Amino acid sequence: MDTVIIKIYGPNRFKITNWSLFLPELEKRNYSDLSPTERSSLRPYLRRFVLQPKWQREYLPRVEVFEALTSDKKDIRYILKIEFSVPKLLYWNSLQEVGPSDQQRVFSALKSALESVSITTENETIANAIVASVHACKNIPLPRHIRMREIISELEKIDLNKVFDISDKQCKKGARVLNIHSGTIDWSFYDKISDSIRPKNKRSDKGRIDHERTFIERYNLQDREVFRYEYRIKKTQTVKREINILLQRDYQTPVVFKDLFVPSIMKTLVLNSWKAIIERPENQLSLFATADRLSLFLHILTEARKQGERAYTLNTALVSYGLAIVIKDHGAKEVRGAIFDLWNTDHTERLTKKIDLASELMRGLPYTNNIAFINNALERFELISLTFLEKGI
Repeated sequence: MDTVIIKIYGPNRFKITNWSLFLPELEKRNYSDLSPTERSSLRPYLRRFVLQPKWQREYLPRVEVFEALTSDKKDIRYILKIEFSVPKLLYWNSLQEVGPSDQQRVFSALKSALESVSITTENETIANAIVASVHACKNIPLPRHIRMREIISELEKIDLNKVFDISDKQCKKGARVLNIHSGTIDWSFYDKISDSIRPKNKRSDKGRIDHERTFIERYNLQDREVFRYEYRIKKTQTVKREINILLQRDYQTPVVFKDLFVPSIMKTLVLNSWKAIIERPENQLSLFATADRLSLFLHILTEARKQGERAYTLNTALVSYGLAIVIKDHGAKEVRGAIFDLWNTDHTERLTKKIDLASELMRGLPYTNNIAFINNALERFELISLTFLEKGI
């Protein structure tokens, strides 16, 4: 995991001793201090205070305090919102990865970081803080014969549904970032090394960079590529939906920080989100590997023949071959758009059925070498540690 947003709900779970570190300066009020308009407010909070500490060398999370009404609107409560990178909290870089065994170290490090800015709380409170957002991530060092540019070129042809937008950013020196985003969930793919050595305002990861650059130089990683996979769950309700189903709990169960350290939970999140992409029928058509087009055609004919030697079966094979070729070259989203620009859009489900059938006739064909390498690495889910890096990648 990397970036996490947690919330600690007062009262009596945290204490702030230096209110002047917040902008505007934090000022605690009682319910009797509220105006009639504030007491009937439907807003999620009444006031917001942002931590603006003096510069210090230690890693600091982003901290905000919200003044809000209780659910019955009869009192005030204060909410502490903390956003931080879990690996940077421990290691000052996000190349090294955090696992379940690091749980108590993370709680203690966060408690210490908050104390350095006059916020006191307990490890147990941190462990049971409500998770509002989490980024499930994996770093995969690439061998020299597999290039990040090639992986992005293949992944940019994927499609999900109308809820998601796909954007491919081309950066200087050839670095590329592929983002799939919606209101509640994002995917991001990029080279972690090239991103880390770019100027802060142009990075995907905009945290403090001096230590990370030094770390990269120490292990001679400047000329290597590390595939960065990020699955970002951005809303509390989505966190509950994704995590509780894995923990076999009721959907309404609050997800707390310590839940993220349950063994294999991050691996399962990453793998499930990756499979949700590559196992969609339209994406299987864009990510398969074959020696040549004739081999593909013969494979589809062979699979179609198993359904019986009928004219309809041959027509299905021919349509499937055409869809496979054009989606492989241009991606499902582009193909759908081109077809519906020229054809009736009253029954779009018919094209979906044809794509599903084409995917079935391509059973047995492997993914491309690049996609297969990433898939195998995610299934192994070997955490990157100092010991791993000292062996060389």
